[in-house]
Amino acid sequence: MTGSVLTEEPTSLSSEALAERTVRRRGVDAAIWGVPIVSFDSMRQGYFRDAQAKYNDLIWWPKGTDSKAQALTPNTTLRYIIGFMNTAVDGPVVLDLPAESGGAGFFGTFNDAWWEPIVDLGSVGEDEGKGGKYLVLPPDYKDDVPAGYIPVRSRTNNVFVLPRSIVASNSEADVRAGDDLVKQIRLYPLRQAANPPPQRLIDMTGILYDGLIPYDSGYFTSLARMLNEEPVQVRDLQQMGMLRALGIGKGQAFTPDTPTSDALASAAAEAHAWLMDGLVRVSAIFWPDRTWVFPCPAAGPESRFHWVFDGYFDVDSRAIGLASFFSPPVTFGQGADYVGAFVDSAGQPLSGENSYRLHVPANVPVEQFWSLTIYDRQTWGLFRGSTRVALDSLDENLQKNADGSVDIYIGPEAPAGQESNWLFTPAGKAWWTWFRLYGPTPALHEKTWKLSDIEKVA
Repeated sequence: MTGSVLTEEPTSLSSEALAERTVRRRGVDAAIWGVPIVSFDSMRQGYFRDAQAKYNDLIWWPKGTDSKAQALTPNTTLRYIIGFMNTAVDGPVVLDLPAESGGAGFFGTFNDAWWEPIVDLGSVGEDEGKGGKYLVLPPDYKDDVPAGYIPVRSRTNNVFVLPRSIVASNSEADVRAGDDLVKQIRLYPLRQAANPPPQRLIDMTGILYDGLIPYDSGYFTSLARMLNEEPVQVRDLQQMGMLRALGIGKGQAFTPDTPTSDALASAAAEAHAWLMDGLVRVSAIFWPDRTWVFPCPAAGPESRFHWVFDGYFDVDSRAIGLASFFSPPVTFGQGADYVGAFVDSAGQPLSGENSYRLHVPANVPVEQFWSLTIYDRQTWGLFRGSTRVALDSLDENLQKNADGSVDIYIGPEAPAGQESNWLFTPAGKAWWTWFRLYGPTPALHEKTWKLSDIEKVA
């Protein structure tokens, strides 16, 4: 068990005290087990609440995400498009994706409610950039798939799709080409295929979207809600039995009393601390002589993000990974690769009141672009209110050195003359970063190119 250690003999405790400890202990383990489906619901609730969206609507960030897009480690360079669908409500659902055109295209993934990838789409997906009609099928679907559709067989009723909009550059013409392509996407129930309705496409620019996981008693409200909406999978039967001690069960209203809510809030906070520590603890070093790490437990890509191995299901790795990101792909590393950093070159945790420099050597091994994004270690999201959260090689204002390398400055204030190469961090806040490489070339994994460590400077 992950819960707190008893400091008294169990026989000396009252029935009430033992019950409270049971809730706390099982609550911690339930919170770790439930990370993916609670994260999924947090994103979905933000879609309903903040975007005022309904199933089969699409919300998007045509100018890239900023600090008002509160999700797990979002990429501010790409233009996210998000859609939720529910086959228990609508039956099979169609995503009609246009083909690449004018240097613009897509890459993305369909995920089920446990963030398990089902099918990739776009240039590295099933349509190979040629576009196509994807058909999202309910868990119990037994009929033949209609001709002309790419099947998406989900084990859950709720399904998420993330077609990232890719443009050749930030030029006005390329952005316009990307926008035109996005506006051709259609998401609708199969029963409306003969006459699809107009697509609702909601621009989220400047609108707060909060899809972060709530590590308080609300965590379990979300967990109970999602478990009531989804079929129980065989692998989860034992955990469903353990949840009964918390008042959570299939077809059961979740109405905890005050002591139970308090114990569950404490359990969620403890699970949160364990997850934050776990991400640093399990992340493997990428270059042997650098502090950069692969920012995900190895079990993720090794299992193609299904977390199943010979003889066990890796609940802990799944929780640690999916507490910090969402929508893993079917095939990792084809469209993009990532490295992360939690410490500076001296091995000290990165902290907002300090000033740092990152030297990005020339000839970064990418066919498309690279980006660096700063995240809050407490939430795994962007620092709220910050206007300087990321830099990328597509930025025309980015200053380069004579040899093509780039120096990035990170801290509470920009060094004189380096405003265009500076990212903000608030004093007293722990942070970490992802360095993303889009269209990675072999030099990355051959390790003939290395990213410098982040150095603390005066």
